[in-house]
Amino acid sequence: MFKNYLRSSIRFLRNNGVFAGINLFGLSIALAVSFIILLYVVNEFSYDNCHKNRKNVYRVINYYREFKQIMAGTPYVLASTLKSEYPQVIKAANTRSVNLQINIRDDVIMPRPAYASGSDIFDIFTLPLIYGTGTEDILDDKNSIVLSREMAERIFPGEDPVGKKLESVINGTDTLLIVKGVFEDVPVNSVFRPQCLVSGEWTLAPINQTFGVTNANVNWTFDFWNTWIKLANGIEPREFEKQFEALGIKYISENPEKEYSLQNLGDVYLKSENIANTGLQGNIKNVRMFSLIALLVVIVAAINYIILSTAVSVTRGKEIGIRKTFGGNNINIRVQLLAESIVHVLLVLPFALILSRLSLPVAGRLFQAQLEIIPANIPFYILIYLSVTILIGVFSGLYTSSYLSRLKVMEIIRNTFRTGHKKQLVRSVLIVIQLVIFCTFVASNLIIRSQYLYAVSKDLGYYNKDILIVSLGRDFKGYSAFINNLKSNPNIIMAAGVMDIIPMRGWMSSMYPHFQEPERKVKVEGLAVDYNFISTMGIQIIEGREFSEEFGSDLKQSVMLNEEAVKELGIEEPVAGKQFYSQNIIGVVKDFNLHSIHTEIPPLLITMTDRYILQVVVHYKSGTMGSILPFIETEWKKAAPDRSFIYFPIEMVIENLYSSEKNLNKIITISAVFSMLIAALGLFGLVLFVSRSRTKEIGIRKVFGSSGEAIIFSFLRSNFILVLIASIASVPVTVYFLEKWLNNFAFRTTISWWIFLLSFLTATFVVLVTVFIHSFRASRTNPVKALRYE
Repeated sequence: MFKNYLRSSIRFLRNNGVFAGINLFGLSIALAVSFIILLYVVNEFSYDNCHKNRKNVYRVINYYREFKQIMAGTPYVLASTLKSEYPQVIKAANTRSVNLQINIRDDVIMPRPAYASGSDIFDIFTLPLIYGTGTEDILDDKNSIVLSREMAERIFPGEDPVGKKLESVINGTDTLLIVKGVFEDVPVNSVFRPQCLVSGEWTLAPINQTFGVTNANVNWTFDFWNTWIKLANGIEPREFEKQFEALGIKYISENPEKEYSLQNLGDVYLKSENIANTGLQGNIKNVRMFSLIALLVVIVAAINYIILSTAVSVTRGKEIGIRKTFGGNNINIRVQLLAESIVHVLLVLPFALILSRLSLPVAGRLFQAQLEIIPANIPFYILIYLSVTILIGVFSGLYTSSYLSRLKVMEIIRNTFRTGHKKQLVRSVLIVIQLVIFCTFVASNLIIRSQYLYAVSKDLGYYNKDILIVSLGRDFKGYSAFINNLKSNPNIIMAAGVMDIIPMRGWMSSMYPHFQEPERKVKVEGLAVDYNFISTMGIQIIEGREFSEEFGSDLKQSVMLNEEAVKELGIEEPVAGKQFYSQNIIGVVKDFNLHSIHTEIPPLLITMTDRYILQVVVHYKSGTMGSILPFIETEWKKAAPDRSFIYFPIEMVIENLYSSEKNLNKIITISAVFSMLIAALGLFGLVLFVSRSRTKEIGIRKVFGSSGEAIIFSFLRSNFILVLIASIASVPVTVYFLEKWLNNFAFRTTISWWIFLLSFLTATFVVLVTVFIHSFRASRTNPVKALRYE
């Protein structure tokens, strides 16, 4: 039976080559686009499926009541406490990244990422050992290191490295590490993907040193580790969470400011948008949006298939009449037509897969993700791709098969089934749906682009050009000399240091009492800077002064605030001898965008530091960047010959901050182009068919004096009305979805009327040009030949 369906499908395609080519070409493009998006969606949803115990593995998260903020960070001691005091917890480990440098054979290898943890981590995540005797105490020794397969091959190619020693530097400390094992490389779709693991003890010394303590291992204040636990089978996590309140009272305070809870490993990647410092994470909103885009592209292709199939399939009336005359029933005919439709789309599947595979590198850059074919996901790819393809075939074939199978033999003989307003109405509705999708894509693209341009060009309250950022890294020894030498260049206006460059991605916040109502707390963010940072960045001082070397007390005794902080804290005349918790308020700056324009401008406390400067900002004369770069690099090599020279202009920082919006704009643009191409191909084929079917009518109209222009106008008018209806219908759809998207920005552009006008004009141009090509040819038909037609 399948062979019969295949044979009839190929015969139909051969007899209708032009229409089949248009149909299959449009369908292959649509499937290729949807397959790429679905690859991304499947990969995103498959995160952490590689870990066998994922249903029982949880991350402990930390809700700060005062800040009303959820953090991924927890104390070092939490893991051991949970394991020792709660039998429900069978495994527990904390993790924190470390700066690890391995020196081997005159080469320096820096694993990224390198994590410090405990031995239980091997039973929490699936990290099977290739070399080594067991995982029970594999990281108990402080000098232990366990390598991934990739790292082991890089350092000890073709060898068993267990027991071998590595000269290393961890967090600035020289040490000799002993390889205790090698684990299989973790798949790319895992939130925890270390290249090597060392003992968790290596994370304690830096915290002790930074905060001037000796008890980071038992201190419940420092929340700088991720805590992972594995619960016993049958334990209900929400019930177990209830015991965390007693834990907080026991170890933190009678009224702890923190509240612990659990997050399943399966939720960590896609459901952590409201959790700060969570590490690698996806975006469930993007996944839903891209899934919708894939669906819309597929709908356009499916509609295209229906329009052309119904137009062409009426030529099969004689075949259906003969089959019915010889006893064929409606069900058999319907099944055959439906099967043919499915066969048609399955024939397209290989071409769509080839197109999507060739497009993966470009698509990966647009999605800002590694669009890899993950071996473990191959069954899901096959299932989803086949399902989508077959569904298009079924959906597209249902209408055609239903319509044609119901035809009566007498209708076929009289040739009355070719006409009818109902069929034309159905086609018109389908064309309108296609055009609504296209117009929505175009308008959405214009709105997203408008918001992106607004974001990168907005006055942020500081210089957004002619600023160069040089990354120092931690513990930069020659900082002062480096800064002073930079200032000697006549093309450098000013240079200064800062802990975290603005606009910042992270945040540092504290709660402070309101000056007039001490019982009310205000959340204030912090910015740590060096001398001259305010003037270097062009931040406007509206009262007082900035930190200056002329005042030696500025380092520890002075602070600056922004306008929002003065307002929210209720400080009157802040510079008139007022103090901010034993520190003098020396200046107030005009509000500026500390973060991206997604967020409001927060109350800001600016403090002076000379210990935690990680970036240097250089303000240079416009047009001199090419001449100052070699100079800065020369000075860098003098100050830090053993460090890489890393720099980037502030424009890059701002553009990267909105890279997701930029790439979303590109993805929607591409989707709009393909959807319009597919729709235009379908319209082209439909007009070709209609013009052929109306050849006799056109000939008669010309005999009775109708001009070629009138015939062309009759084609254009009907299609122009469809474009107008679609453009109007697309407005509320676009406004609804894009208003929700724009609400993610504290500072946003408006949706202007011209966007929808341009969308309408674009659709009108494409549709009318497509229709005009064939209507013009039809209008030139010789009446004598036209009357001989049929």
